[in-house]
Amino acid sequence: MQHPGMQTVRRTSQQQRLAADLCVVGSGAAGLSAALEARALGQSVVIVDAAPQLGGQAVNSAIGTICGLYANGPSPGRVTHGVMDPLLAEMTANGQATARRARNTLIVDYAINGWMRWVERQILDTDVMPVTGAVLRGVERQDRRITALQLATRWGDMVIEAESFVDASGDAVLSWLAGLPLNQSDTDIHGTIMAVFEGVDTDIVNEMPRETYHAAMRARGAEFGLVRHDGFLFPQAEAGKVLANMTHIETPQDPVGLARAGMKGRAQVDGLLALFKAEFPEAFGNARVATYGQPGIRQTRTIQGRSRITVEGVRAGHRPDDAIARCSWPIELHTEMADTHWEVFGDDHMHWIPFGAMVPEGLDNVVTAGRCIDAEPAALASVRVMGPCFAMGRAAANAAAQVGAGSFHQIDVAALQAAVADNLSLTKDDPWTAGFVSERGREADGA
Repeated sequence: MQHPGMQTVRRTSQQQRLAADLCVVGSGAAGLSAALEARALGQSVVIVDAAPQLGGQAVNSAIGTICGLYANGPSPGRVTHGVMDPLLAEMTANGQATARRARNTLIVDYAINGWMRWVERQILDTDVMPVTGAVLRGVERQDRRITALQLATRWGDMVIEAESFVDASGDAVLSWLAGLPLNQSDTDIHGTIMAVFEGVDTDIVNEMPRETYHAAMRARGAEFGLVRHDGFLFPQAEAGKVLANMTHIETPQDPVGLARAGMKGRAQVDGLLALFKAEFPEAFGNARVATYGQPGIRQTRTIQGRSRITVEGVRAGHRPDDAIARCSWPIELHTEMADTHWEVFGDDHMHWIPFGAMVPEGLDNVVTAGRCIDAEPAALASVRVMGPCFAMGRAAANAAAQVGAGSFHQIDVAALQAAVADNLSLTKDDPWTAGFVSERGREADGA
């Protein structure tokens, strides 16, 4: 065997460069959907994420649930299609996803590792260009168009040029770096550290009324360092595992503050498990933390778009002329540390996402998708979940394929709606539902 030798290397100022038809910033539900849909439409695509792996909060924050995918009522149909179809098909076939009743709808529980590997296979198979561990530090702009992104990576600086961009960052980072005015809630919207507990007697937990552990959290939470008194335990596809969504953290928009918030949230997870071991030893006596999620952020900055989703419009189910997606998920507000505000809608309710809320004023070749679209804070709380985020990503991809070198402000709305028609028409006979709802998927009082 010949041993390797050595050679001398020195840092150069040369930048790495990539070019594509479309650049997607963020690889969560909205960004993933946009990238894969755009590639299927024949565009060359780069997808960028600051994390070292793709998947966004769906993977890194261990969310573990898909909300907003179904309508309301006793037999809800699915309202989002596209990339979601093959994802559900594979994970269901592999026993990595199951659905249950909650909040007058169906919620899908999924295995986090299964989601991650599906994403990675799709990116490799479709030849989407992934750029991970890349922090966006600036944009190059000519008038109303962004021409390139400036990124820092562990291997040096990188420039990505594209004809159009999808901002699925969650923080409206492209509009922010372009110097546009943005919106932000005047009240902090709290985030969550999710955690997966393993070694749990799930038969006991699945029959335990939610109020049982809520009461324990109210009575003894302070003793164990808890700040939240509500939340929920989700059953997981793997035996003996539950997903805990029972913490609240602040979400400061600075690196030191957010890092500390994450550490405090993980301490809450430890306290929560200690409380459950003390109060419910039969179910949690052998439990341990299998996964701590990264900080799960619900809302930060949002664009100022051509139109805005309002609370009044959500409650009334107003359908705008340029609607491209819809859902019936509740208004789910996390403004109080101790409790969550829920406003659940009736069986026939549906509210809509206009394309105009995705297009930032002041930029022609940028469209946003996900939790940074233009919406009042409480209205955003009803459309920022995964189902509508997938639908927004699909609409963004189809708009980018249509617009070319033109402007998202001059889109052919009728053609765009035709391209995403199955996300605007309720599927009453969903082929997934019959074999997808868990035997133990009883109606729960939360999500």
